[in-house]
Amino acid sequence: MKLLLLTSEAPEFLRVKDQHVQAIKKSAPELDIALVSEDDKEKIAEHILDADIVAGVHRSTADLISQAKRVRWVHAFSAGVDRILTKEIVQSEIIVSNSSGIHAVPIAEHVIGFMLVFARKFAVTFKLQQEKKWEKQEDLTELRDKRLVIVGFGSIGREIGRLASGFSMKISAVDVNIQEKPDWAEELVGPDKLSALLPTADFVVSALPLAPATRGFFSEQQFSDMKDTAVFINIGRGGVVDQEALIDALRAKKIGGAGLDVTDPEPLPKDSPLWEMDNVVITPHHSGWSEKYMDRAVDLFISNLKAFLDQKELPTLVNKEQGF
Repeated sequence: MKLLLLTSEAPEFLRVKDQHVQAIKKSAPELDIALVSEDDKEKIAEHILDADIVAGVHRSTADLISQAKRVRWVHAFSAGVDRILTKEIVQSEIIVSNSSGIHAVPIAEHVIGFMLVFARKFAVTFKLQQEKKWEKQEDLTELRDKRLVIVGFGSIGREIGRLASGFSMKISAVDVNIQEKPDWAEELVGPDKLSALLPTADFVVSALPLAPATRGFFSEQQFSDMKDTAVFINIGRGGVVDQEALIDALRAKKIGGAGLDVTDPEPLPKDSPLWEMDNVVITPHHSGWSEKYMDRAVDLFISNLKAFLDQKELPTLVNKEQGF
């Protein structure tokens, strides 16, 4: 059985290293592993022809899989798989898994950072620092007792809530799968209850994956339902937001601000009005990055690999029709 293992050349922490390859070999000694740079299209095309498994798959590789006859499983070193679920893969018998869960810690910390930026006016005071101005801000506030509504309550959403509970925030969660509610959350409800929660929220966090059912999920109606002081934070996918509706809401002061780690499109065009807005903080889709990224990704892949070899359901199996 052959594994085509794709690695990134940069940044360094996304590179599959020898220690990772050895860990995979230790878990499955019989596996023939071909480690190839994701940029080496020639070698990918060569090895994909007789590969049974492709790990580290991305869009261009997904397009090549239609030429492969033996591939039975593709694994993404990312949580989102919207860029690799091509029509051919969705309609095939190939199973797909992702790295859902490995980003929970850094993304949750990133969200806490966004909320503190707005509560403690760090963006304002940083700008004043550049101008060498000593001006105290009179409208500082606290996270304690603020209402946080988390939309998308998977591993990332749950870690966001867990950390926020340490700040004594009031936490409401929304998800299509209503599982056991953590003690620190006040409520866990379905999407049909979101409209009733939004008017109560001080912070709204979207941790939604991009799928047919979630594209444009946050639109004019949702922003109109929010308080004019509410801050909207998106760390899921840019496509779950109607970006023009968000821009209009920010311009009209229908909401208090936005913290965006993802946009649509990416990179955000230089002529986007979001860049110039004082009530917007933008980071370049790196909230999930950490020096521990690939260590966690390979550990999770090995868990999936063991299940695959034992002919059991993969821990992070993707529903190809739902897109997550």
